[in-house]
Amino acid sequence: MSFMRIRLLAAIFVAILLSAAAAIQDHFFGDLFLAKAIQEIRLARWEETMGMVSTIGKALPMAVLGLACFVWFLWKKQKAEYIVLGAALLSMAVNPLLKLLVDRPRPTEDLVIIFRDVTGLGFPSGHAYTAMVIFGLLFYLTPIVVTWKMAIPILRIAFLALIVLMGISRVYLGAHWPSDVLGGFLVGGIMLTLLIHLHHQYSSQLQTSQLR
Repeated sequence: MSFMRIRLLAAIFVAILLSAAAAIQDHFFGDLFLAKAIQEIRLARWEETMGMVSTIGKALPMAVLGLACFVWFLWKKQKAEYIVLGAALLSMAVNPLLKLLVDRPRPTEDLVIIFRDVTGLGFPSGHAYTAMVIFGLLFYLTPIVVTWKMAIPILRIAFLALIVLMGISRVYLGAHWPSDVLGGFLVGGIMLTLLIHLHHQYSSQLQTSQLR
């Protein structure tokens, strides 16, 4: 068994344990401390920034972004890329199902500041999951599809920043506990690993067929 498969299985095991624990506890030890610490951040226009990032991370804008990339790769006839983007869009259905299985409530205003009223369940964070899958996949694909070398590091830094800020914004706005975000990143990271593996498989098959 390869080292990558061992890491993937370990991540899946941790995700299962974390989900089971989240189903039992409304929040974990340290969640409240970290949430309050993040909500005490005071920077110029920080609240507006967190709100904007969180808006970008909603299901509809992320689905539109993923669909736009899918259509672009389809138009460019980049089969491995549009297949993996299509699979990423389909994978967005995974997080809502996990939320229903875990059935964990969101933070309440008696514990943290709620900047924006949100509905639904808390674990795992859909924003964190989707950001990890979509922005993580774009981070991976950037060197493959972007020809202007100087733009590659700029784009990759931007995608990484959006992933990190997405997680911070959900806690800052009082929409999620830090463990909700961790769960979203973890499950999203597992899905991202599978998508990258899928891309490798299709790329290899296409290269082999072209050589014949």
